[in-house]
Amino acid sequence: MRFRLSLLGVHLVLLVGGGIMAFPFYWMLATSFKSPQEALQAQPVWVPERIKPANWFKAARLGDSPLWGGLGPGRSAELFFPGPEGLPPRALVPRSPGAFFDPVADGTKVEVARGEGGWWVRLTNTGEAGFRRVPLVVLWPKGVPLEPPLPPDALRSQGEYWRLEWVNAVPGALGYVFHNYLEAWDAAPWGRYFFVSFFTASVQVAVGLFLAALAAFALARIPFPGKEAVFVLILATMMVPGEVLLIPNYVLLARLGWLDTYYALIVPWLASVFGIFLLRQFYLSLPQDLFDAARIDGAGYLTQLFRIALPLSLPGLVSYGIFTFLGAYNALLWPLIVTQSPEMRTVQLGLLAFVSEAGSDYGALMAASAFVIAPVVLGYFVAQRQFIQGIARTGLK
Repeated sequence: MRFRLSLLGVHLVLLVGGGIMAFPFYWMLATSFKSPQEALQAQPVWVPERIKPANWFKAARLGDSPLWGGLGPGRSAELFFPGPEGLPPRALVPRSPGAFFDPVADGTKVEVARGEGGWWVRLTNTGEAGFRRVPLVVLWPKGVPLEPPLPPDALRSQGEYWRLEWVNAVPGALGYVFHNYLEAWDAAPWGRYFFVSFFTASVQVAVGLFLAALAAFALARIPFPGKEAVFVLILATMMVPGEVLLIPNYVLLARLGWLDTYYALIVPWLASVFGIFLLRQFYLSLPQDLFDAARIDGAGYLTQLFRIALPLSLPGLVSYGIFTFLGAYNALLWPLIVTQSPEMRTVQLGLLAFVSEAGSDYGALMAASAFVIAPVVLGYFVAQRQFIQGIARTGLK
């Protein structure tokens, strides 16, 4: 009985710890579905309106397509506001700040008409092009019961009216739920950012593994004078903060003419002291008898490395590959310094598109963060077994 209680306590502690660790991810995902007002208000919003199924059906009725909405040329969308007769509401399509001509605001006709039991707000596309997104502002008299057809993205007080704002009044179900994701994807050339990030990270992993495997094998299995001193000297370089090397590396790349190229993103990070140390510890854990038997059969050092050491070191290689990939994929400071053109920017720099002096678009920023980390999370789950084995066998914590 005591054993079961202690086991239950251990599981409870682990569950609480897991919940604490997972909370930032939940908050990021929850914020990625929030409207601008929900993301900024002081009182936390745990369940955004956009992930409530009842609102999905309401949004599906708004727009030409039940899934993605939109308003084609000559098409109309109607929003019904239940309410008594009296002072009618006012509606308008807001114009983009500072825009001399706004095709959506200028091409959308807004009508307010009295119907049975309430008011209709009709939006008609009078232009020649379809609109994927039609923002709407409705001024509703205070003192009149308010029951909007779709929860507004912002609700403010404006004199004698309530000001209801929708960033898209014709969203469709999926357009309503994934509004921030669509806005985030359109805000920057993410396809190019992902290509640059994956290409630079993959080359760093492939070449870095090759170089680290050679150096680590030499330090672990090849006897030569001063081997321990060389290893200590290599380890000592880990004590030098990376920030100290920023300026020398930048000056060197500038003189080579490599700034704003793939060379600047890849070459300085190909040799990794951590990788050498990790793989050396892994090679040392392999039985010496295997290498002695190989030498008796006439195998050279390269044969021992590629035919014996590397196949038995798969967990270590995967662990180092994951660490290297994460370091390259998540790098922010170095790509920010050595790249200027949008064609050479990485996904981490793409997140800066949602941060400005005027403020941050937290909903779009969290949506972009979600699809930026998604490949990393999927990759970790695929290589999870080898990663844990590699860490366990090298004794790292």
